[in-house]
Amino acid sequence: MCPRVRAASLVSALLLGLLAGAMLLIALAVAPFWQSLPPAEFRAWFAANAFRIGRLMIPLGAGAALAALAAALAARGLPRRRSHLRAAVCALGVAIITLAVNEPANERFAASGALGDAETRALLTRWVAWHWVRVGLGLGGFVAALRALTCTRPRSGSTPGR
Repeated sequence: MCPRVRAASLVSALLLGLLAGAMLLIALAVAPFWQSLPPAEFRAWFAANAFRIGRLMIPLGAGAALAALAAALAARGLPRRRSHLRAAVCALGVAIITLAVNEPANERFAASGALGDAETRALLTRWVAWHWVRVGLGLGGFVAALRALTCTRPRSGSTPGR
């Protein structure tokens, strides 16, 4: 693998791994905390603190998507291109769900008076469900990026172990 493709692949795998890990932490620790709070307390916590999570997750998600796309473009014509493409599709899936579902919900959670308690509970349940889809896509993208780095094809006529 040429140095340019290798570098793009490494950055893609690193950022997708960080993104998947951060999303898994949110799914396993932060979201259950949110769901344990009374809706009014959750909205107050979210309005006061969610921007801190966004400061990390937005650049990390954008960077992971761009790195995965760059690696897929750099790997044109290489046998591992499919793994790069899978990683890029997963990263784009995370970005699309974030922009279409989670970020609009985040804005509603943080807006004063935008939601009642029942609406908050329902929207948070929907947010968490879609977040698990993002976690799955993030983990899938990370695995695909690792596979792009590690998979090798036997050379024609070569004997295994040589």
